[in-house]
Amino acid sequence: VCSTWGNFHFKTFDGDIFYFPGVCNYIFASNCKSPYEDFNIQIRRAMVENATVITHVIVKLEGVVIELTRGSVLLDDKLVQLPYSHMGVFMERSNNYLKVSAKLGLTFLWNERDALLVELDKKYANQTCGLCGDFNGIPVSNEFISGSKLTPIQFGNRQKMDGPTEQCDDPIPSTSPMNCSREFASICETVLTSKAFTNCNMLVNVQDYIETCIQDLCQCDSSMADFCMCNTFAEYSRQCAHAGGQPLNWRTSDLC
Repeated sequence: VCSTWGNFHFKTFDGDIFYFPGVCNYIFASNCKSPYEDFNIQIRRAMVENATVITHVIVKLEGVVIELTRGSVLLDDKLVQLPYSHMGVFMERSNNYLKVSAKLGLTFLWNERDALLVELDKKYANQTCGLCGDFNGIPVSNEFISGSKLTPIQFGNRQKMDGPTEQCDDPIPSTSPMNCSREFASICETVLTSKAFTNCNMLVNVQDYIETCIQDLCQCDSSMADFCMCNTFAEYSRQCAHAGGQPLNWRTSDLC
């Protein structure tokens, strides 16, 4: 499973999480190591009302082109109403998500806001590229980023797929105060290790999401802090449910 959510966070097929604040058009996942590219997923983010939102998704599946924006689905440039089935591709809205399933072995979920998740059949192992990595069991951070090979920003920029006349600036790395992690760690740990996520902590590495939550609070300004933090809690809940866990309702009148 590969996902992206909230304040520009990405979790690759191989399980590591990195931050890439790009607002251009990027290859999210593609079958690029085969003579025939049977799928290609591209995403674009933007700042909308002080929040990071996925505004446009292009899904190419065995010659069919699906363009998704909030409230609109185009298939080969024609507006379609959901549910809809065409050439082994089924699209529907389910549990607040727009879902695309393809017989080739791909399932795609988008909440039409900040979060997107792609699940691939194991037959695509070591066959992919894009922000989701190459699905070979080696974390992107070890394979491409560690040892000064590439920074996360450089890795992300390599996935850019702008139009021929488009000019989109690459993101600039941001810095956070050194005392930031100590200041916010307790907030993130309290929620992510609460009773609501008790059985999740055994299924999904909670420390990864605590660190992501801390990063959210460090990098987001005060007006966006709740948006950033709460979307990371929501992503942890999604990953838990996908792994077979049963997260409880973690939202309260005072939280998110």
